[in-house]
Amino acid sequence: MEPTYLQRLSFIKYLFSIALYQSNQPEPLSGVCILSFHDSVELFLLLTHEKFNIFKKSQNFMDYWEIIDNKIGNDKLSQKESMRRLNKARAQLKHHGILPSKLDIESYRVTTLAFFNENCPIIFAINFDDITLIDCINFKRPRESLIKAKQEYEDNLINDALQDTALSFYYLLSDYENNKLIYHSSPFFIGESMTFIGGSLLNFMEVGTDLSSFAGSVIKSIKAIQEVLKILCFGIDYKKYIRFKTIVPSFDLAMDGSPLFHTGSKLELARDDFDFCVSFIVESALKLQEFDFELNIP
Repeated sequence: MEPTYLQRLSFIKYLFSIALYQSNQPEPLSGVCILSFHDSVELFLLLTHEKFNIFKKSQNFMDYWEIIDNKIGNDKLSQKESMRRLNKARAQLKHHGILPSKLDIESYRVTTLAFFNENCPIIFAINFDDITLIDCINFKRPRESLIKAKQEYEDNLINDALQDTALSFYYLLSDYENNKLIYHSSPFFIGESMTFIGGSLLNFMEVGTDLSSFAGSVIKSIKAIQEVLKILCFGIDYKKYIRFKTIVPSFDLAMDGSPLFHTGSKLELARDDFDFCVSFIVESALKLQEFDFELNIP
């Protein structure tokens, strides 16, 4: 497959993942997912036209099916009637302000995914699940960890996949920050790490005393504030970050830099949750890379 096709398919999947996120919002916010679902399908159909060098005179969304079917022969595009319903829902929302119900949104989520799962192999000879924006991540460690996590998930190594996903995000922020050091100091510096300071300080205090309890609370609060500020400084969506943190295991770094994971192993992980984590890391990486800069130190 041509790299340009894969890149645009990756964008289409990214737009579809945004629609999935929007569809899970409370009403009436969830209604906007109809526009994103529709846009992702139409971009797929436009790319199909380019692939087969098809010229389309009409602007009618439903005309894509007949034109493409005549070109590809025996294999026909599926989900025509379900996409007709989606197109009608999009017109009702955009032109008449009619919001879809939660039940309708669930239906469009299922049928749009089915459209991509069924038609991607036919048109582009690739499974929709195999399309990813991971290769767009410039930093080596987070990219390789995320590729590894994706393979582990496919092999049903859920715990390993979650750990490598958590490490991928950590590497992303760490490598980006380390690439911006000014005389060994980070411009994103928000105070010294409290991980080892906390342990050393409490060792000098009598366990169970009010002072020890107070110091522990202060250290915990400072660590939480540092974490929040760091995420906001990088311009990362904090609400998505919170959801990401509820899925992946938490960890601290040992003195030698190796991760020490705190939570127990998981035997199952929903595909939507894993795809969200991958999309979140990719989105965060693209946001960091959007305004990347070189330091000019005299």
